[in-house]
Amino acid sequence: MIENFVSKQIDCACGKKHRSSVEKVVISDTAISVGLKEFLREEGFGRITMICDDKSYAVAGKQVESVLTELNITYKLHKFNSQGLFPNERAVGNILMGALDNSDLFLAVGSGTVNDLTRYTSAVVKIPFATVGTAPSMDGYISGGSALIYNGLKITFETHAPKAVFFVPQILANAPRDMVASGVGDLLGKINCLTDWKLSQIINGEYLCDFIYDLVGKAVDTTLSAKEGIINSEPSAVAQLLEALLISGVGMDYAGNSRPASGCEHHISHFWEMRYIMEDRAPVFHGTKVGIGTIIALKAYEYIANLTPDFNKIKSSTRKSFSEWESEVKNAFLVASGEVIDLEKAKGKNDRAKVNERLAVIEQKWNEIKAFAGAVPKSEVVSDFLEKLDAPTKPQQIGVERELTYQAIVYAKELRDRYTALQLLFDLNELENFASLIVNEYYGKN
Repeated sequence: MIENFVSKQIDCACGKKHRSSVEKVVISDTAISVGLKEFLREEGFGRITMICDDKSYAVAGKQVESVLTELNITYKLHKFNSQGLFPNERAVGNILMGALDNSDLFLAVGSGTVNDLTRYTSAVVKIPFATVGTAPSMDGYISGGSALIYNGLKITFETHAPKAVFFVPQILANAPRDMVASGVGDLLGKINCLTDWKLSQIINGEYLCDFIYDLVGKAVDTTLSAKEGIINSEPSAVAQLLEALLISGVGMDYAGNSRPASGCEHHISHFWEMRYIMEDRAPVFHGTKVGIGTIIALKAYEYIANLTPDFNKIKSSTRKSFSEWESEVKNAFLVASGEVIDLEKAKGKNDRAKVNERLAVIEQKWNEIKAFAGAVPKSEVVSDFLEKLDAPTKPQQIGVERELTYQAIVYAKELRDRYTALQLLFDLNELENFASLIVNEYYGKN
């Protein structure tokens, strides 16, 4: 399926021309021994910086080195210690300072962090990159953006997509179970990403491409249909998960941004990740956090579906002043609060006048919004799947305390100027009520 969407232009009914710049995707038992070898020979790359960590080197890096040696390619191995590796300025600088002079290709061997770092650094030095993936743990393999920590804030930098990607199904199936569960969490997060995107179209008239929407939706359906095989670590089923994640990446590439694959569940994940880094806590897989965030986001839609708003009361209600909001944001985002505050100053999404403009639309379309929220898949769809993979489904299972969960629900939306279920709850003056309900559910009443 994935081959139908790479290196091709689609003249879409939405009026835009969609194209993924990825030229080759190989998912086969011989993806490294034959696929990678043929790609390198055909493209004529002769000076390669190979980027991995100690774990991905053991899984696939040695095989890749054998191919490079057989082809007499000059290469330099840049191997990180997987413990304490973060996608931040330090790691970026480490790669750029240690890269082979005059490299003509950066070659990533690994999954999320290694892929994001390779994508970004290769874009900085303006050369192509390719990836040998080692786990179906996230959807960013063929997207054009790198999610990195900059000045303590999680930011998606628009860079470039890989020239080619290679995956061996048995390697994917042998990946640690928590990494497979991370991929499932990231993929099932698309249930909410698409829902948030549609919500914004209803309320704000945001551009939404039905072709991309359906494409990513089918990727979710494919994953759900392969549920038992994924749970049992069957290579063919895990390869289906990987292909669904790649389709999600294509969706981002087609849209030109992360909208089809990132909603408020990702904002919650990013918030926790930033705080964990600030507090020097052990990292948690991106998709693991996204899975938990997705459950919370779907509970938000369940909450919305049961609301009967008094719009006159909402419009006349007292809201926090900017200075009060700013103080709370500083408490939530700590050293990263400056950029969050600057974003709100620039976009003003919480400005009372803009909120009232949206409320007028929300009131007019409330029956449509309520019905839409009621039709969203229930949170149990995600939690049941994750539980069968022995994956966390509640924030306290990954060490997130009550206050950090509350802050994520109330303030994570400030990371992006992007309309989601959490912004709708803010507009309806229900966000803090919802946050209190969720933390009481997870941690018990104070």
